[in-house]
Amino acid sequence: MAPRAMTSAIRRVLLPVSALLGVALTVPGCKSSGDGAAPEPPKAEASKPAEAKGTGEVIASYKGRTLTSDQITQEFERLPAPSRTYLAAPERKRQFVENLVMNDLLFEEGQRAGYDRDPDVEHQVNDLRKRLVVQRVMRQYQTPPTITDEQIRAYYDANPTLYSSTQIHASHILVKDEDTAKQILADVKAHPEKFEDLAREKSTDSISAKKGGDLGSFGAGRMVPEFERAAFALKPGEVSDVVKTQYGYHIIKVVERKEGEPKPFDQVKEQIRATLRNKGLQEQVQNHFDALKKDADLKINDDALARVTPPAATPGQPPVTGGH
Repeated sequence: MAPRAMTSAIRRVLLPVSALLGVALTVPGCKSSGDGAAPEPPKAEASKPAEAKGTGEVIASYKGRTLTSDQITQEFERLPAPSRTYLAAPERKRQFVENLVMNDLLFEEGQRAGYDRDPDVEHQVNDLRKRLVVQRVMRQYQTPPTITDEQIRAYYDANPTLYSSTQIHASHILVKDEDTAKQILADVKAHPEKFEDLAREKSTDSISAKKGGDLGSFGAGRMVPEFERAAFALKPGEVSDVVKTQYGYHIIKVVERKEGEPKPFDQVKEQIRATLRNKGLQEQVQNHFDALKKDADLKINDDALARVTPPAATPGQPPVTGGH
């Protein structure tokens, strides 16, 4: 077999297995009997999935174990809807079953090699467990607050420029930390004519930085709410204070402004409701974070932290960011 043909054949065998490794690393509830049973890993009790009862019609058997229709159905239920639709075809469904078996056999092979006790594997398992628990905890804070029509009307009246056909032409400088932003703002106030040069030199928004921070003209609804509130409150030539958004810290300058007509309340009512709901959700989550940090008496030694340098990234490795 030619090398290219051999590569294609290997891909046909391995790709379906690797694509589904995240679906089922082991086959939950596969019954073992006789000498073919895989040895139990010493530390598996805390991390292995709850064993499902092997009820239903036997679909596959291997090494003294069985895989039943109920177990396969449970695995299907773990998949998102598009994947379930994809697996409706008989040949794909058969491949899915083979993948489940193959994952179990590969896991057994890894146990014999001691990989299940490898410190790096245990670290990743513990890290995954922590992430899943944190996600479960966060669900209870994801219920958005109820927004009344009175609140919507008050917000509409207080922010007329956000709900009109007014257009502004603005520029900005975006940086990651507040101290840097404050220093740049001081420089801008002392030398307004240097705004474009500072944007080219300092802004982390690489696209607008090339144009001296120029964002062009835009109306309401194009930018995140915090940015828009600050930008639409400015007159031509004015520069904002430091504005914090999910992207970092901005210094905004309005170049031109074209006043427009206000949009009817009924036209933007649901848009405002969504804005207030998202804002309330963010606030309740942030308030909980702040309370947790306060109760924990969190203290961070910034001087010591400044002396900690992350290791150099491996070429081709994607960046890793914190978050919840």
